[in-house]
Amino acid sequence: MINSIPTSLRSAVSSFLPAVRMDATTGGSTAAPVSTATTASAAAAASAQAAGPGGALGKDEFMKMLIAQLQNQDPLDPMQGDQMATQLAQFSSLEQLQDINTSLTDQQTSQSSLLGAIQANAAVGMIGHTVVAQGNEVQLGGSNGASNVTVNLASAGVSGTLHIYDASGREVGSRAVGALSAGKQTIDIGSAADGLPDGSYTYSLDVKSGAGTAVDVSTYTVGKVDGVSTGTNGLVLTAGGLTIPYANVTQILN
Repeated sequence: MINSIPTSLRSAVSSFLPAVRMDATTGGSTAAPVSTATTASAAAAASAQAAGPGGALGKDEFMKMLIAQLQNQDPLDPMQGDQMATQLAQFSSLEQLQDINTSLTDQQTSQSSLLGAIQANAAVGMIGHTVVAQGNEVQLGGSNGASNVTVNLASAGVSGTLHIYDASGREVGSRAVGALSAGKQTIDIGSAADGLPDGSYTYSLDVKSGAGTAVDVSTYTVGKVDGVSTGTNGLVLTAGGLTIPYANVTQILN
């Protein structure tokens, strides 16, 4: 059974086996028997050295433990061949599993790099196009200034109020928008932007249902992409003074 173990593994283990010579006349061993306590102590020490508390047991640590067990076994009651074959087979399986894990990790890294390249190419292709993304930024004034905002209502509302905020989060404009239907739609900014200087702002829309409860509203950022950059959270599109995470894009309009 041990012959089924690869030759390289048998040679590695054999080089560490204790040299035990049997006396031709008496049949005794020139090596003194090792007590069970000594064997257990040595094996435990080897195990502690191989992998500390909570540490991973890799193929190198497994082999150290096996060698320590062989070196400290009782010469008069050595490990049987089938036991050694079993442990060597376990060692071989462990090595194969670690090789598979390494291959899968390398494959995942390659796939991530490929995905990153595809996304970067797609992001560059958005330059010059208007995109819709999850967010609440709006550009007011200038050549790319918005006249409306895009929202999605979970249900219809009988009244609503559009709020505009500056960079510090302070409300700088608002206007009532009246009854609204459910679904995705655009809301005119209108008088909410009166007197505001050109620049980037954020907005929110409060909507009340007929029962007086708040309606869930999803807001979007809309802008014409003029550049692409990388940030801590991945690719970022720029649209005038707006920054739009590539992952937040939900639609390309033109």
